[in-house]
Amino acid sequence: MSPRTALIMRWIMAGPLTLIAATVTMAATPLWWPKGAAGIDNLVFAILLFPAFWGLYVFYSLIDAKVVRALIVIMAAIAINISLIYLNF
Repeated sequence: MSPRTALIMRWIMAGPLTLIAATVTMAATPLWWPKGAAGIDNLVFAILLFPAFWGLYVFYSLIDAKVVRALIVIMAAIAINISLIYLNF
């Protein structure tokens, strides 16, 4: 893979793809986060953890040495969260 192609792939991963991954993870969080006494804790934590999800995905896409592996991991996280949402609705 040429350095220019790797740079373009990292830009796409660190930009729009991480935003999509963080949004899908935030949408799936109420499904696996336990409900609190008020019944809305799982919704509030999903919104509050959105910057952490986004930061995790951005830093992983920039720090991983292999661009293709980072792309596969982020796409797998998106696919798992989308399938979790699909199976519950």
